[in-house]
Amino acid sequence: MITRSNLAEQLREYQLRSKSDWTSVSIFSSSSASGFGSSRVDVVIFVIWELVILAFLVFSAVSLYFRHMQM
Repeated sequence: MITRSNLAEQLREYQLRSKSDWTSVSIFSSSSASGFGSSRVDVVIFVIWELVILAFLVFSAVSLYFRHMQM
């Protein structure tokens, strides 16, 4: 029979399993308890890196285009 205590115990076990799964996948977290991408600093750093990479790709494409046009 399903009781409230059994459900609470299953929920705790599920939360512990999912927490350990997310911390093992987490790359940017500064502590194991913060989870994946939960820190604002991590999100800001990730967005800055995305913008730097995007700018590099755009400038590379423009540079190659102008080099090709000069030939």
